[in-house]
Amino acid sequence: MNLMTLSDFVNHFVALLVITNPLSALPAILRITRSQSLSHKRRIAIVTTVSIFIILLISTWVGKPLLATLGIQLPAFQIAGGSVVLLLAFSMLNASESSIKQTPEEQKEKNLGDSGAIVPLAIPIIAGPGAISTIIVSVNHYPGVVNQLLVSLSSLCVTLVMGFVLYYAPHLEKVIGQSGINVFNRIGGLILAAIAVQSLATGALELFPGWGVGPIVQNSANP
Repeated sequence: MNLMTLSDFVNHFVALLVITNPLSALPAILRITRSQSLSHKRRIAIVTTVSIFIILLISTWVGKPLLATLGIQLPAFQIAGGSVVLLLAFSMLNASESSIKQTPEEQKEKNLGDSGAIVPLAIPIIAGPGAISTIIVSVNHYPGVVNQLLVSLSSLCVTLVMGFVLYYAPHLEKVIGQSGINVFNRIGGLILAAIAVQSLATGALELFPGWGVGPIVQNSANP
């Protein structure tokens, strides 16, 4: 069994944190709760945080068997997940909201002023396709119950960070400001793009092993 090292754990945590993008959730929860009292805002933050952890946990423990049931090979999922993450990265680099995270219909629901704690805030804005793909790929790359527990621990750490951001969203908005959020999005988008390219390359090489074999040049000496 390929046990996750500390470096592997940290890399997975950082990747998942960047994909969930706490500061992109900040303006979302502020818009959803703009007309609510402080106590109601914090209650929505708690519900959203719990929902995020449940979604990530389900992805950790059910994602791999689901792929096997559907007959989907890991390399194919790596390419699909890498493509999704790359699109998210481009939207972050442009400081814009990705339609992968949020459809126009979900945007309309959010603007109606309902709670939106689970949909669309928890999923798909935060725990969206990118986060779910990252977890499933990690679980397949590091099989075993111990590794799944480590991935679950990483998800818990990410959820706690998200919970802090959501709970103290009104205060953080004043401290960071929109310029700070945009800077964070662009830096995170660059990191995310590199992670996506790596996932795409790994999946492509596993699906098409011949692509990784360069031309062999043989030098023959004349007798």
